[in-house]
Formats: sequence, C-alpha cells, structure tokens
Amino acid sequence: MPTDNELASYLAIVCGDTCWPTDPAVYRADSRRDSVRYPLYGDSVSNIFPCAYWDRPIEAATKVDNKVPALIVQNEWDSQTPLATALGLRRALKGSRLVTVDEGQGHGVYSLGISACADDVTTTYLTTGRLPARDVTCAADPLSTADSRSISPNPNPNPNPVPAPARFPFPGR
Repeated sequence: MPTDNELASYLAIVCGDTCWPTDPAVYRADSRRDSVRYPLYGDSVSNIFPCAYWDRPIEAATKVDNKVPALIVQNEWDSQTPLATALGLRRALKGSRLVTVDEGQGHGVYSLGISACADDVTTTYLTTGRLPARDVTCAADPLSTADSRSISPNPNPNPNPVPAPARFPFPGR
C-alpha cells in the first residue's frame, strides 16, 4: 500500500469522526495547553488538521451502548491517545476493564514488548473471554539499550498486576 494511501485513510477516518473547529485560534489555544499537559506529543496532535476545512461528517456519531464488556489496554504515556481518553472510554463502556501500563510509552501495547503483565492479562481475555475482576495497572518492562521507546528504562519493573487507583491524577479532556 503506498504511504499516501495510509495518510488519506487516516484523515478520512479522523476527519469523519466529528465536526472540527474551523477557527485557527481554537487550535492555537489547544496547542499551547496541550504542549504543557502532554509534553511528549501534545501540541502536535492539537495542531490544525485538514479536517478543519473538510465537509462535515455525513453520519451521526456512534453512540456507545455496549452489551458486552471489553478490555481496554493503554500506555500511560501514549503519544497519540492520552490516558484521559482511555479513562473516558472506560466510563462509556459499562462493565469494561482498563489495563494501564504505568510509565508505558507509545501507541499500542499488546505483543509489542511494552509489558509482559499487560500481555498476560490481554491474552487471558482474548483466549477465555474473562475480564480481570477490576482495572489493572502493570509496570512497563525494562528496556534494552537498543530499544528506542524511551530514553531511560523503568528502574523498578513489577511484572505483577496491581489494582488501578480509583482515580488517576490526570485531568479529563
């Protein structure tokens, strides 16, 4: 698949998800706020996209009204999907569970060598359909020197799942 198709597909999905503001001042304010809030990546995703100038979405937003609970797996420092977004999805998907990788970085967790703990919880869910009894926080695995996911490895890895705190100290968006 040519790389321009990848970007076109991404924009078609993202731009069609919602109505985007057309005023550049909105993006400027969001970028300033998010560069402080999310220093790893925040202001680049808050920047203006072509979506601001596309026609409005044709379809109405999908209403989340799940009948089957799901497992949500999220890195604490996901550069493209902030943890606050996963917490919002967790609230919307009734009965679901969230696996958060403490100090986990990057967009994607399962089978990427981010956290053996998160992989184990996810594999159990995928092979049995059983969710953990409650939300789980897993440590990120230590990184090899060749791994480019982080500047420094997690000095105290803990492969054992720990129940997630009732409330994370991150503001909702």
